Amino acid sequence: MLPIESVYQTLVSRLSQHERVVLQAPPGAGKSTWLPLQLIKDNHFKRIIMLEPRRLAARNIASFLADCLDEPLGHTIGLRIRGENFTSQHTRLEIVTEGMLTRMLQDDPELDGVDLVIFDEFHERSIQAETALALSFEAQMAYRDDLKLLIMSATLDGERLSCHFDAPLVQSEGRQFPIAEHYTSVKNEADWLAQIAPLTIQAMAGQSGSALVFLPGVKEIKAIESELIAAKNTGSIAQDTAIYALFGKQDKKTQQAALKPCSEGQRKIVLTTNVAETSLTIDGIRIVVDSGKEKITQYNVKNGISQLLTVNVAKSSAIQRAGRAGRIEAGVVYRLGSKEHFERRASHAIPEILRSDISQLVLECANWGTSIDDLVLLDKPSPKQIDAANSLLLMLEAITADGKITSLGQQMLSYGTELRFAHMLIKAKQLEADYTGIYHLAVYLVALFTSQVNRSKDLATGLNFQLKSPQPNFDKELRLWLKRLKLTAVNHLPLEYLSIVMALAFPDRIAQKRGNGLRLANGAGATLYDDFPIYDDLLCIGDMGGATGQHVFNACKCDLAQVERALPYLFENKDVAQFDENVGRFIAETQYCLGQLILSRKPSNKALSGDEKAAAWCHIIARKGWQLLDLTFDVEQYIVRLTLAHQFLPNAFPQLSKQHLFDHLDTWLLPYLNEVNSLAALKKLDLLAPLKGLLDWQQQTLLDELLPERLVVPTGSKLKIHYQVDGPAKLSVKMQEMYGVATTPKLANGELSLAIELLSPAMRPLQITQDLAGFWASSYREVQKEMKGRYPKHFWPDEPANAKATNKVKSRM
Repeated sequence: MLPIESVYQTLVSRLSQHERVVLQAPPGAGKSTWLPLQLIKDNHFKRIIMLEPRRLAARNIASFLADCLDEPLGHTIGLRIRGENFTSQHTRLEIVTEGMLTRMLQDDPELDGVDLVIFDEFHERSIQAETALALSFEAQMAYRDDLKLLIMSATLDGERLSCHFDAPLVQSEGRQFPIAEHYTSVKNEADWLAQIAPLTIQAMAGQSGSALVFLPGVKEIKAIESELIAAKNTGSIAQDTAIYALFGKQDKKTQQAALKPCSEGQRKIVLTTNVAETSLTIDGIRIVVDSGKEKITQYNVKNGISQLLTVNVAKSSAIQRAGRAGRIEAGVVYRLGSKEHFERRASHAIPEILRSDISQLVLECANWGTSIDDLVLLDKPSPKQIDAANSLLLMLEAITADGKITSLGQQMLSYGTELRFAHMLIKAKQLEADYTGIYHLAVYLVALFTSQVNRSKDLATGLNFQLKSPQPNFDKELRLWLKRLKLTAVNHLPLEYLSIVMALAFPDRIAQKRGNGLRLANGAGATLYDDFPIYDDLLCIGDMGGATGQHVFNACKCDLAQVERALPYLFENKDVAQFDENVGRFIAETQYCLGQLILSRKPSNKALSGDEKAAAWCHIIARKGWQLLDLTFDVEQYIVRLTLAHQFLPNAFPQLSKQHLFDHLDTWLLPYLNEVNSLAALKKLDLLAPLKGLLDWQQQTLLDELLPERLVVPTGSKLKIHYQVDGPAKLSVKMQEMYGVATTPKLANGELSLAIELLSPAMRPLQITQDLAGFWASSYREVQKEMKGRYPKHFWPDEPANAKATNKVKSRM
């Protein structure tokens, strides 16, 4: 009996009573296979769509379930992934992936005929799954209150999911045998890969059963595969041990060979990526060798570059990997790295939505007719991610200035590939009449980038090489694109149009020489290696990266006149007003620009308006920082009070932290800058007025009640409170003025602690306390004894909590 069976009736009941349900169940519980099959067998739902985040798992699960029914794939059980569609009018359970559910929702927001959508392995937090869930949630709210959503997770915090999506939580125990752990320390982290093959050989020699070896990528898999084959040839690994590679971009036949059971008396070693962490059962595995590494895509919002990085896996992923060894019997995991290193790892990985280029998500939102802010997402992308996405989409003609999707943007979404490449292919086809052969050039360039072959530093050279001696991966990718676009291969490419095609895909990466480096159209900087073969003043950059993320890996020359003729929409004249610090006055000029690249400029003789001056000041403040303004103590304190007000009462006060104010100067400071004509005048600007203008009268009154600027003590003195963003507020006051105050005053309805610095008559600190009552009852006695001798003319009562406060000596009381 599978563990999921014990909660099946509870789950069915919850699904009948609620629109959404969260199921938390570890690997091996049966949630991906037994559960959806049983739901259709029992006719609880007419048609189910189940989203799987990985193609390999989707294909494997669909085939397994079809076999369970003794039916061909495409009958009761369907599969829909990129390039494959096995569905029919009889299909009741359809496994989908690769953004297919998002496309289905965009084409039919009501999901006609579907009554349950299952999101499997949601803990992987793929951006595609998050997008599809958010749109399904919207569809449920707007069109289909009878549509059910089931969110299934193995390791993610089920309580958080339940609370966020307003869904009851059903929990199932897993079926897990004990797993012994072995740790192997790494002396030199840079040489970690060299230890994997010896560790695998050691594990196979010391254990029975087959092994699953987790590696970060295909390159590492190929390296270890060669080492293990050599070890097998020398007898270090038994001859009856088969060695397989398993990763996402293999053909189905190769993948199935790695997944199928061994012949009797044989063992196997499967080298895999994190594609095998979940949703796959590989027969005979009771050994896991874990490198503790994975490859992730990290987006740099400054330069618009996504880099593939090798990083340590989170603890939750490591536990998932180890769990593969205990599915059928007691197993063992060999982890590379010490136990101390393992315990220091992050508990969960950073979600993809927080570290990725979200252009596709922003465009999906525009196509849906909403914004990211309105979507129900577990984690929201940062404003900088959203701004970067909008900037790119504008350059790709996918959205209008007000964020509406264009007809070209809708076409791009239907291509099922990166938006950059979709834009390049669509526009190159349109340009074919004027630039013969440019469509084929675009297709070959897409194949060059998507096949992950060596592209050469000069992209023209790289394309020529593949044209004459194509590598297998390039050839395979090219044939797929040619077949899809109904084109035939060619023997010649018009490389003179390469800069146009590159500008179609990477308009933000057109770069201009600036000193010893480059400036990109998106405003970022870049550097060239000393041996880079192209030294023109203008380049079209393809890939960048390296330790700083700024090194150019490949590019081509940029024929600016040609790009300007073919793509005039990339260029514009801008009237610019700015304050020139060198001459101490405003200047106005007309700049001819490509993004943030200034290609030419000419002076403008028109007089500057107050609004133009204000915008220029905002620009220079944003560039130079707060030091251009007079941040007095009162101003700093007011900003801290605004920050705390939002922290304690987010529904009553907007987000107005110091960073937020700096990032949005145009929303509060701009109107006060129209008459400022010099840096000296800017420095004298009173900031309290514009800051207070951010709150209405009721908010200002509430702020003074919750977080007053001053506190009135029993003597009538109005003393300033010193607030800080982190930690308690502070009040410095003479001890005699606090007599009669039995307990510490409360701030922000008791949410914020107040630290009272009690001072001597000479204004020297005597005690800092957040518990005035405790101080009066204990430590005060020692202070009283010392102060009576030092300040005999002052009042030092035996019961300060009940004494009369004073700011006078005894003779004048």
